[in-house]
Amino acid sequence: MDQIRKNQVLWKKIGIIAGVYLGMKYLVPLLVPFFVAALLVCWCWPWLSWIHRRLHMKPPVVMAVILILAAALLAAGGVWLGKGIGSLIEWLAERFGNPGETERILYECCDGISELMHLDAENVRVFVTEQLNVFRDHARQNILPGAFGGSWEFLKSAGSWGAALLVTGVAVLLMASDFEKIHAMGKKWPLYEPIVSVIRGILRSVGGYLRAQCIIMGLVMLLCIAGIWLSGTVSNPVLAGIGVGFLDALPVFGTGTVFLPWALVLLFIQKNYSAALILAVTYGICVLTRELLEPKLIGGRLGILPIVILASVYAGVKLYGFGGILLGPLSVLLIQELWRQVDAAAAEGLSGTREL
Repeated sequence: MDQIRKNQVLWKKIGIIAGVYLGMKYLVPLLVPFFVAALLVCWCWPWLSWIHRRLHMKPPVVMAVILILAAALLAAGGVWLGKGIGSLIEWLAERFGNPGETERILYECCDGISELMHLDAENVRVFVTEQLNVFRDHARQNILPGAFGGSWEFLKSAGSWGAALLVTGVAVLLMASDFEKIHAMGKKWPLYEPIVSVIRGILRSVGGYLRAQCIIMGLVMLLCIAGIWLSGTVSNPVLAGIGVGFLDALPVFGTGTVFLPWALVLLFIQKNYSAALILAVTYGICVLTRELLEPKLIGGRLGILPIVILASVYAGVKLYGFGGILLGPLSVLLIQELWRQVDAAAAEGLSGTREL
């Protein structure tokens, strides 16, 4: 009897894996705007109902004001970030806009590498020049035509994202208007309680993961700002530190994608050894901070090892595409929560059988 029950639990778990994959692959892309709208309304509903009781403002009106304020904040953040990127582009244009200056910087970098590796400087220059010529020819034949040919695909993708945002906004207003009716209808559904239990478990896990990431990312941003300020290499260390710290939260990039090339340029091209050392030390401290805090914060809150999170991101990208960066870990959390429900039901059934 116990073996039959174990086999049933095993097949249920296998079915959960298949169901989660199919749902994430084909169903979620169609329902994302409505899922996001439902989460926003559920999260804001206590405040919406309180404002409705106190100020007699209808929930859709309050929700519309919240959406407008959020859009304004995002637009202001985008403008601020755009100015920072624009200043960086201007700096790069000043440094590398002159062909003679670019060649000089390239040769200085080659000389630095040859001195470090004990190689002949002229051979290093010839090798790097040949590789740059090969890359230029490859870009001319493959990359540039593909970039121009993909402009229409980019416009279609941008239009799709815009339509999704519009649908999400309208869905938020409609759900805020009829939230109580929708909630009453949902309670009559037999699967309402199990689904709500699963969603609450996932939200607790996702909330814990996001809080942990925000704590780690905030500390890394402060370290990056301090390191960049001490190096004295940019006029706005706050913006640069925030940008580099944000990269640290991404599973593929990290602070090393900025700090390591930056330190090499300072070391071999600008001969600014103290600034290069400061940035290298800052990078090491950032890596050490994440390595020490991530297992305690993320692993403790989710009950999942960080290596499993990394594997879920990699598998998610392979299975779902670029959106797998989010869908992969979310699939693991959903599978874990559903498995917990299955195990709890099996344990409850086993205890009931023993009592009989």
